[in-house]
Amino acid sequence: MNKLTRPLRTIFTFTALLLLIEFFDELHYALGGAALPAIQDDLHLSYAQVGLLLGLPHIIGVAIEWLIMLLGDTHLRKALVIGGGLAVVLAIALIASAPSFMVILGATILAFPASGAFVTLAQATLVDQNPQREAQVMARWTLAGSIGNLVGPILLAGVFAAGLTWRWGYWALAAVALPLVLLVLRSPFPKPAAVHANWRAELSALGRGAWQALTNLSLLRWMLLIEIADLLLDIFTSFAPLYFTNVAGMDNTQASLALSLMLAGSLIADAITIPLLERFQGRSLVRWSAVVALALFAAFLLAPWLLVKIALAMLVKIATLGWYAILKGETYAAVPGRSGTLNAINSLTGLVSGAIPWLVGLAAEQFGLPTAMWLLALGPICLILFTPRAAPGAPKGLLASDD
Repeated sequence: MNKLTRPLRTIFTFTALLLLIEFFDELHYALGGAALPAIQDDLHLSYAQVGLLLGLPHIIGVAIEWLIMLLGDTHLRKALVIGGGLAVVLAIALIASAPSFMVILGATILAFPASGAFVTLAQATLVDQNPQREAQVMARWTLAGSIGNLVGPILLAGVFAAGLTWRWGYWALAAVALPLVLLVLRSPFPKPAAVHANWRAELSALGRGAWQALTNLSLLRWMLLIEIADLLLDIFTSFAPLYFTNVAGMDNTQASLALSLMLAGSLIADAITIPLLERFQGRSLVRWSAVVALALFAAFLLAPWLLVKIALAMLVKIATLGWYAILKGETYAAVPGRSGTLNAINSLTGLVSGAIPWLVGLAAEQFGLPTAMWLLALGPICLILFTPRAAPGAPKGLLASDD
């Protein structure tokens, strides 16, 4: 019995570790978003600088991350995950002690490719272990992240309530990240499917796989849809604290708690997505939820009452159920066995995702944040218009083949 249960226990523990990495990543992201108004006040940042802080690291990270992801399909995957984790710890420590905008910008630029190595390759490894279940695996991955998203603002609110500054929240993040890296160091890592006997064969296979991915129009479409959907996912989450403090008139603690309610909506959505994918086609879920999300987001921006705005923001997050899990699952299914290469190509779309928050920041600087927030409605509009319909009789959950 021990011989049979030991491998199962090892798989469960490794899977749990990978999901904990995603939990930490979203904890980091959510705490940073909640801390943004305090960081803006402390370092006297303009809206343009905030947009640059949210967008420039994406753009610069493209120049590094694509190579990290491509090498993730080699025997170097474990080393890249460990190195990325250590760099994330360093970046968080630099942000916690940053005396100026340039220091925090430099630390954030370091954090983005490091997070790609640490988190994205962990995700790729988890998906590689569960072929034909990409959307379902991504739904569980997203749920783990949503829990981290919920905990982040609550943790920061506790820091503020204790009379401490936002910097202590980042020191707490570093204390969480380092043990995860040490656990990865001690864990057996499965070899990617593309590993070959020597470097020449491995590089040749990587080149062929990259070209096949670059010329896969279905894959490129799903990648662009992920970036566009992010307008009402991460970008909405990033600007929401500024909206609540600078437009709705909340203080930093209230804004953190309001953001927590929004992220609770994301958690509810991700929990609902898992059983829904066993009963409905993923593409249909995306299309119909985008219709609902668009209506709720417009109501959120137009509502004059604070409590109604908070409730509508939470409902918007619930309405985005399954967007990332389904769209990302479609990308993995489009190039099975090439998860690192897929994420290398995906990193190139960081030019799009990096430019969007910067443009929103510039629009806020020129026309005001309430007006700039309307740009985020383009996310659900594009999902409604460009997500392919599911084929009649297609299996529930993920549909890898196109119409």
